Amino acid sequence: MGILLACLALAVWPALAEENCPSGPFSSYTASQPGAKGSFSLFSDVHFSPFADPSLVRELAASPVEWWRAILARSKPGLSPYGQDANNALFQSFLDDMAARSPRPDFILFPGDLLCHDFWTLYPKLSKDRTQAGLEAFIQKTVAYFFSEVARRFPGVPVYAALGNNDSVEGDYRIAPNSPYLTLTAQAMAALLPSESARADFGATYPQYGCYAVTLAEAGGVRLVVINNVFLSTKHPNAALGDPVLAFLERELAGAKARGQKVWLMAHIPPGDDSMASGVALARKDEDRYKGFLREEQNEAYAKLLAAYAPTVVKAAFAGHVHRDDFRIWKTSSGEPAGGMGLAPSISPITGNNPGYQLHTYDRATLELLDVATYFLDLAKPGTGWREEYVWSAAYGRGLRDPADWQATYLDLGQCPARREAFAAHFDLGSPHVEVTEASFPAFWRAIASPTRTVWEAWSPPTALAPWTVPLAGQGGAPSPAAAACPGGS
Repeated sequence: MGILLACLALAVWPALAEENCPSGPFSSYTASQPGAKGSFSLFSDVHFSPFADPSLVRELAASPVEWWRAILARSKPGLSPYGQDANNALFQSFLDDMAARSPRPDFILFPGDLLCHDFWTLYPKLSKDRTQAGLEAFIQKTVAYFFSEVARRFPGVPVYAALGNNDSVEGDYRIAPNSPYLTLTAQAMAALLPSESARADFGATYPQYGCYAVTLAEAGGVRLVVINNVFLSTKHPNAALGDPVLAFLERELAGAKARGQKVWLMAHIPPGDDSMASGVALARKDEDRYKGFLREEQNEAYAKLLAAYAPTVVKAAFAGHVHRDDFRIWKTSSGEPAGGMGLAPSISPITGNNPGYQLHTYDRATLELLDVATYFLDLAKPGTGWREEYVWSAAYGRGLRDPADWQATYLDLGQCPARREAFAAHFDLGSPHVEVTEASFPAFWRAIASPTRTVWEAWSPPTALAPWTVPLAGQGGAPSPAAAACPGGS
């Protein structure tokens, strides 16, 4: 159904584009000068499961990581279905396709959630090893295998990763400062960095809280700041641990401003509302409700830093966690558009979405984003292979360079039915589960423009919604089973 909706939306775009869907400037998605266009790949929330074939787990636990590829190649055939994390076949399929489409990106970004759900209970159950040392060794080998497979497809390409809520030895949302996970994974992550200076910057801070900042010489000298904002999550048991992460971010932003350096920010969890859960509440109960991913006080501080340093310092921001293709925008304290954050789809189909990844273009001269293409695998028809889902500039009529373009895209979702229907169709990458419906859309629209509860409560629709032109499944108010069962990120 999702692909049909996308095709229907494409069919009506030309007729609507001139009258109701004004486009932005060509310069919003083209490089400022010849040779300035760069490219990078981004994927998120793989939730790689070495347990997908239980018969191999004890052998994996007893073997060096160098043997894992051969062992996992003997897994039962088939890609992970909806409702399960990524098995090795899906992981390899995704890497093969991304490498075929973009074999030499300038770098790769991964906003976190490497480990599968329930890793800490599945390991002792399937390996019959109930020791903490055994668990930690298996986590270390899983991480090493994961990154070695990425490096095998992209030799010499820098890879920068954030930590997700599943990435720990302590449990989901349970990582501690100086966690063994940080020690166990530091070597594998540092090996993918491009220089001794980058490895030194990484090693100076990553082992404490999982945060680091490096200068990307391969990307025009932009400063990439990576924070572990799992410590800010409402689900983390120790609220005090979010403050050092925010302090790290503020130091990095202030330092970059003093040096005249531009920043890209990457974290796992986005600010603001869990729009999938809010969409369910609105569609089923006609209930407006806010459920923040991050603790309110720390979320406010996080959003204030974004507003204070964008768009002059912070030129781009990325997150994952929601397993859907979405975005967020924010404004300066004076109310001017300040920037946007892309929320990446997941490789794991555990919440009913199709797997997807993204190929971005950016301007090496100005260090601004330009455009993004999203690719997906339709698990309902896996024989069709990975395909292009959409290109941002084609779907929304403008690129990503300027905060005003992000703001205009948000406004267009209300004023331009074709673009709203494109957002709805692409949100879960054309899976049979439809989350964005006529009944639930206002919750998603509100979340895009509300990085904090304060803004969410003050929000009102900036324009009356133009009528939908394509009847969407579920518009009567019944969200998909996936949305109801698995709201929000994981």
